[in-house]
Amino acid sequence: MFKTFLQMLNNDEKIQFTVTRKGSQLNVLVQPILHGSIDDKASESVQSLRAALAMPLYVTTTPEALDANFPQSLANFAGMRGSLHDDLSAAMGRIKEAGKQAKADTQNAPKSAVTASQPATATEPQPENNPVSDAPSVTSKSLF
Repeated sequence: MFKTFLQMLNNDEKIQFTVTRKGSQLNVLVQPILHGSIDDKASESVQSLRAALAMPLYVTTTPEALDANFPQSLANFAGMRGSLHDDLSAAMGRIKEAGKQAKADTQNAPKSAVTASQPATATEPQPENNPVSDAPSVTSKSLF
């Protein structure tokens, strides 16, 4: 059973293993305790994988059934968690690679010849035969 625990855990992870008696039966709880936290901005798939890794194994049955079946149940649980760990690692790897690629793309992007801070030159229409007018003029810089 402890070999299965070793396979189930990554470095620095914990498992709380609790056994409680309820009459003639036993409640067994195997609760993974994950280290670190996950950012709320993480993708939904990463959050789902992490939540699945935190799911416990909970069994209520007789001691005889536990003796006969619990090692296999624990092995199945460990196998499921191992698969989830692999999926989470792959997803995190894809995210890191995408971040590296985005950073490389922004560093290698050519600089634009005209930037937004340079005003465009505009020619304003010249009044014809009306050198002075009391009405406000409308230009490209006007709000009206």
